Amino acid sequence: MVDCDDLRLGGTLTAAGITGGTSINSTALGVADWSGLFGHSGLSLTSNEVSGRPGGWLTGDGLGKPRQPLLNMQITRMGINGGQTSATPQEQLWANTDVFLTKLAAPVGNYLEVDLPDGTSRFLHVTAWDAASIAQPRTVRRMSVPLYSAGSYWKAGGQESTDTIAGADAVVVGGGVSVYDPILVFAGDGTFTNSTAGWSITITGSTGAVTVNCGARTVTQAGIPADQLLTVTDREWGWFVVGSNTVTANVSVVITWRNQWN
Repeated sequence: MVDCDDLRLGGTLTAAGITGGTSINSTALGVADWSGLFGHSGLSLTSNEVSGRPGGWLTGDGLGKPRQPLLNMQITRMGINGGQTSATPQEQLWANTDVFLTKLAAPVGNYLEVDLPDGTSRFLHVTAWDAASIAQPRTVRRMSVPLYSAGSYWKAGGQESTDTIAGADAVVVGGGVSVYDPILVFAGDGTFTNSTAGWSITITGSTGAVTVNCGARTVTQAGIPADQLLTVTDREWGWFVVGSNTVTANVSVVITWRNQWN
């Protein structure tokens, strides 16, 4: 059994972390089976074979694929803290069911955040993209919900990481996998180079601060799209390997990111 303290669905994400999520590992809503929730995202590789030639080879970027976690839930006749807030156990069962199904119905998806034994948390952004039926052999309802996460990796909860670079420096990234979705805010024109990963980003023609979101692939100045200001040397734009990244910037650049795990 996976040793986790809590699992929450929903909430709002800020730089300080996620707030307002609903616990789905309580007496009312609980995880029936953690199987299918964690695992390897897979890599964007394609197998190729040639007739008359044994074996094959892999082509592709080898980047993480979207995730498809399976959330196995049980819905009980008890309230969140053990006591009933509805008049009867049957009404409480329906109330708990409605809470859970309402969360799943959100077309924009939800944050799914797990608390780990060391006091930290990790999260995915997920959408209940396929149908799921409820089984009720006795008094407890069970539901296996297929989820979709466009992101490949679990992100660190809590306060996001940040660093300001102006000159030669190092950016130290934790977690277990490279970070492909950092946000870089350039104070103005200039070039940021990561010689460890082998890429650079240049901003030219700005009139103020420019935000480069490497995950969303957006460039904005004062909130307005400004793709024309950007020059990149890598089709992944900017990314950081786990550990120390040797970097240089000839303009002040503020970097924010979240450490990530498979």
